[in-house]
Amino acid sequence: SFELPIETLESIRKIVIEKNIKKMFLESHWCYRSRLQEMRDFFGIEVIFKIGVESFDSNFRNLVLNKNARFKDYNEVRKYFSSVCLMVGIKGQSKEMIKKDIDIVLSHFHYGTINIFTENTTDIKRDEELISWFEKEYNFLKDVSKIEVLFENTDFGVGD
Repeated sequence: SFELPIETLESIRKIVIEKNIKKMFLESHWCYRSRLQEMRDFFGIEVIFKIGVESFDSNFRNLVLNKNARFKDYNEVRKYFSSVCLMVGIKGQSKEMIKKDIDIVLSHFHYGTINIFTENTTDIKRDEELISWFEKEYNFLKDVSKIEVLFENTDFGVGD
């Protein structure tokens, strides 16, 4: 949201006013954490910020996924963000990592999104076996109102 042109932000604000929107979700990178209030002030409504941590495992997040989001633990993230996005189904990820990540989101965040990894132009590969395990093990998440599980990267209605 901080990288959008001001014209785009103003267009969004106009729609917020016209449609009488009271709450909006925006995603932000960790590097903008100290500027979140600027966006709340700009829109003048409740803004819930989500962050794509992908995993709370620092080595996996920063060395494998190259996210460049360096925080101590979930408590530090929680100071700024009430919603996190996790990524599931990546080669090199373990069931234990996924369990720990999901437990953290369920116990410590108001909202969460779990994205099933879709291969792209990077060298990171999808782990079908891990995805099958996740679908069985965490089927109950579809009934948890604060959690969204996106099986395709277009499930939010964006992308191709």
